[in-house]
Amino acid sequence: MPASNGRRMTMEERIQAFFRQSGGPNNPQIPKLVEKHLLYGKDHGIPGYRETFADAFIDAVVGDPSLLLIYERLQRWRAQRQRERQQAGGAGGSTDPELLRRLERLEREVARLREAVERLG
Repeated sequence: MPASNGRRMTMEERIQAFFRQSGGPNNPQIPKLVEKHLLYGKDHGIPGYRETFADAFIDAVVGDPSLLLIYERLQRWRAQRQRERQQAGGAGGSTDPELLRRLERLEREVARLREAVERLG
């Protein structure tokens, strides 16, 4: 959303403009207005779809060739790790129980962090 002097507005300026247009921060309609904006605002992706933090992150990565290269390499690395895990499991290889417990703890931690990030977004 451009500012009157031709530059892009900062997030703080956008928030203040929103409050001016909506009747102030104590307006009980603000949650509905925000939800409508997140679903249909021109700066929030596909109309009718509420963009997540992950969606915005991916959009930023895809728009920057250097970040896209890093992201693609990360995805290839993850795919390779997944293949290796499947091969180790399918070949009857034993998995260390302590390693499995640590992995489960890490997966729970990642899930908690994702939830926290989603709440921030």
